[in-house]
Amino acid sequence: TVKHIGGAMRGAGAEQLSVLVRTTVESKVSRNALRFFYGLGYKLDYELLRVGFAFTFERGARITVAVTSVNKMPKLHATDEAVPVTPGIQLVEVTSPAAADNYTDVVAAISSFCEHLAP
Repeated sequence: TVKHIGGAMRGAGAEQLSVLVRTTVESKVSRNALRFFYGLGYKLDYELLRVGFAFTFERGARITVAVTSVNKMPKLHATDEAVPVTPGIQLVEVTSPAAADNYTDVVAAISSFCEHLAP
């Protein structure tokens, strides 16, 4: 799966929200996705490997929580040799799909959940 994550929503309405609202587009690709990106002119400078887990639950909205650590790989595709970028620190992402007509409800659900997370 290839995922494009857009920039954060801007404007007066965005400043009043307690979370970032971004557009995302996901697309399924075949096994030769790397060749496709090379054909578009992209160049692979480095690789990062995310290791962790995710879970999904309902709380006013379908919320997904992903807890991962980010690892760098000294050689391309060498997942066995991956080294943590920040040892002992995990990245916590809280996401939920939203449409233009319900994103305020989703923002409220995520904000409510995040109040329970320790800084």
